[in-house]
Order: sequence, then structure tokens, then C-alpha cells
Amino acid sequence: MVHKTHNNPHKTIAKIKNKGQSIKVADIDIALQMLNTYLDTQDIKPLLSALETLKTEPQNETFQIQVIDAFNDLGIMQGAVLTYAPYLNIFVSDDPFADH
Repeated sequence: MVHKTHNNPHKTIAKIKNKGQSIKVADIDIALQMLNTYLDTQDIKPLLSALETLKTEPQNETFQIQVIDAFNDLGIMQGAVLTYAPYLNIFVSDDPFADH
């Protein structure tokens, strides 16, 4: 049985802020382009939708949480997503095995 990585969205957003990272539209665009080119978009449709929404207002925490939740729900597709869009690692918890 393959287990999904479950990031606590609020801890992940705090990590982004603490590291002084900002989410950039250009980086989201590159991630979207790579994912649309190399992966079956039906498998990752909720993530693509969340990224498109985030692109409209990158610093919106609600939109960031939607991306984190969509990523969490990918299961084994998480690895493929990070392979083609490594920028999305910004939304991955430092400790993927931590409890919520």
C-alpha cells in the first residue's frame, strides 16, 4: 500500500514565510507548462486548477492551501509532479512523515 504525503498546510505556509520565500507567477507558469507537457493532465487536474487559481494571487494563503491540499491528494503522482515541476517543492513540508 502506498501512503500519501500529508503536509499540514498551515505549517507549510509558515515554513515558506520563515524562509523568506515568495511565490512567483513566473515560477508557477513554468511548473504549469512542464506538467501540461509531460504528465497526463487528467491525473493531476485538481492540482493544475489550484495552480491556475494561485497564479491570480500568489500570496493568498487560501489559494496556497488549495495547492498544498491538491498536492497531498496526488498519492504516488507526487513524485512525477516534483520531477517535472521541482519548484512545487516549496509546498512540501520539511518533514513529510510528521503528524498533522
